[in-house]
Amino acid sequence: MGASSYDIIIIGGGVMGSSLAYHLLQDGLDGSVAVLEKDPTYKYSSTALSAGGMRQQFSTKVNIDIGLYSIAVIERFDEEMAVSGEKANAEYRPVGYLFLGAENNWETLKKQYELQKRLGVDVELLTPEDIKKLFPDMNVESLLGGSYGRRAGYTDPYGILQGYIRKAKSLGANYVHDAVTEILRHGDRVTGLKTAKGERMDGQAVVIAAGPWAAEVGAMAGVELPVDPSPKMVFHFDPADKFDYVPPFFFSPHGHWCRPETGCQFISGKDREVEPGFRFEWDRSYFEDTVWPELARLVPSFERLKLLSGWGGLYEVNRLDHNALLGAYPGVEGLYVAVGFSGHGLMQSPAVGKGMSELIRTGRYETIDLTSLGADRIFTDRRIIEEAVF
Repeated sequence: MGASSYDIIIIGGGVMGSSLAYHLLQDGLDGSVAVLEKDPTYKYSSTALSAGGMRQQFSTKVNIDIGLYSIAVIERFDEEMAVSGEKANAEYRPVGYLFLGAENNWETLKKQYELQKRLGVDVELLTPEDIKKLFPDMNVESLLGGSYGRRAGYTDPYGILQGYIRKAKSLGANYVHDAVTEILRHGDRVTGLKTAKGERMDGQAVVIAAGPWAAEVGAMAGVELPVDPSPKMVFHFDPADKFDYVPPFFFSPHGHWCRPETGCQFISGKDREVEPGFRFEWDRSYFEDTVWPELARLVPSFERLKLLSGWGGLYEVNRLDHNALLGAYPGVEGLYVAVGFSGHGLMQSPAVGKGMSELIRTGRYETIDLTSLGADRIFTDRRIIEEAVF
């Protein structure tokens, strides 16, 4: 059995693990970094299957701070992630985020707006008339208003992932395409891991950034991570009437979402309560019965849309409070986690990668205080209640 030694070993080479690898090396880690990724094609990666949204409109200070930082990074991402003069391809589209307000959620949106505005989010409250000017084809009869974030939109998730990977590799990160089978411990300290190919990787620190597989990986270290794989679906459709403007990424008052796609097409979906599991199928009838009627009510021309395709992917849901679990794992020296993002991993990856790099290198957060998202919540009653979870 071969053996190798690194200062930091990251389990999971998706956008979170790759952002962390980049930041560790970019920010001055005096040491080596390995990223263990079992699926180099990223076929089942939550990053690659993401809808690509980027927003700042949250209801807690920590998530708003993360959003503010991350949007700023994405806006300059292509230049900063350039390797040998070749820019990255985040393909950021700042179309804006529009949360529609009705009787059931308008007061909540207004309350969130006050906090967002106070913390520096570029957000405004719209009247139904304002919404009609922004999105002329929308039916606003049932709406009381909307919360519109201008500095928001969507990206190419795979482009961001590849940008981080290429840059991290150029700085010296070693990507190992293998699966972890055991996390090694000596008493209360992690010492490395073993892989499916029979390799042993010794490390001063191990970071679990395994997305929906976090609980399985945590169990290999003998620790509990309350993270479930939650199947989601995305639907891709072609509207009958093509708009001569680009509408915003919008959310209905009942959680349906829809955003523009290239070629005047759209993707959409709606969260649903399902049993956890590693399932990647998509269901046409769910679109026809649940998603389509609400889209057609809000945008009447969507009554004649043509469903082109769909796909399934996974959220890594932190079942405690649907927010990230970050930092050192209590009681196990050298073990860190960045898991449980519950659908916000892509949009939070720039800030979390930066913060976790600081914590691992210096022992403290410097750019953004992520302490409130600490993994100690697993063992306490402390929860971060985020109302704007979609």
